[in-house]
Amino acid sequence: MTFNAEDVEEDMEDHNDPLVLMLPVAGCNVKNILIDGGSSVSVLFYNTFIRMELNDEQLMSFYYTIYGFNSTPTKPLIDIVLEVKTGPMKIETRFSVVDAPSPYNAIIGRRWVHKLKGLVATYHQYLRFPTPEGVMEIKGDQVTARECKALQN
Repeated sequence: MTFNAEDVEEDMEDHNDPLVLMLPVAGCNVKNILIDGGSSVSVLFYNTFIRMELNDEQLMSFYYTIYGFNSTPTKPLIDIVLEVKTGPMKIETRFSVVDAPSPYNAIIGRRWVHKLKGLVATYHQYLRFPTPEGVMEIKGDQVTARECKALQN
């Protein structure tokens, strides 16, 4: 799996955009998912959890703290394991449900990327991963990434 100059569109030459995708999570198409290879946890924001109308029987109580990049502590409400479908691949993913404001609906961390055996290229705005049928790719939504980034500022 490689990335090359042909993967970069003309208007992408000088950007600092994160990789934002739409993925099916527990059968729901969830938009505005930040793929964050620097995150050790995957996060589902509480307002998204409510909109997905998930079953409370899937919840698991855990008592720990998540620390963001600025060392701000956040206590997850619960953890939940949900299937994230990526092409033909289905990855059971543990999400920490967090009640905090975010322009994203979820953040998927490096454990998921590793389970997928994927490569994330924020510069090229692609997620690529092997499947039994060959290498598959999902293109990032750069417009949404910029909108989410603007909401953070």
